[in-house]
Amino acid sequence: MHESISRKKAVPESHKLKFLLDENVSSNLKKELISDKYEVKTVQDLNKRGAKNSELMELARIQKCILITYDKEFMYYKHSFDNYIIIIDIHPLIDENVLPEFRTLLKTLDIKMFKDNIIILKQGKIVDKKKKLTLR
Repeated sequence: MHESISRKKAVPESHKLKFLLDENVSSNLKKELISDKYEVKTVQDLNKRGAKNSELMELARIQKCILITYDKEFMYYKHSFDNYIIIIDIHPLIDENVLPEFRTLLKTLDIKMFKDNIIILKQGKIVDKKKKLTLR
């Protein structure tokens, strides 16, 4: 009986993931992540609206968050090994298209997926793109 109590209190591994949402990401995605018990911060919450992409990458890295963005320019930056980024590339970019695809991604999301990759969420598929790494 003691074992079942401790299991109920344990936080699922997936819920240890933390997210930083770029300012271009829908507030409905934030609401959904929060309702699923994920820790979520936004660029607006951190008073970083208008920050350069390189600043956002560094902020997410320091905060140990997965950066979620609609900005495809992040694919072309040099990343450190511990930059974790999900780029949402779905058209049209509306909640009715994005939220179901993101729910599907969450079911399989594992921090190991980000080791050498940027995750790109497309309609009906998840694409791993190799990071261009920078030396620190």
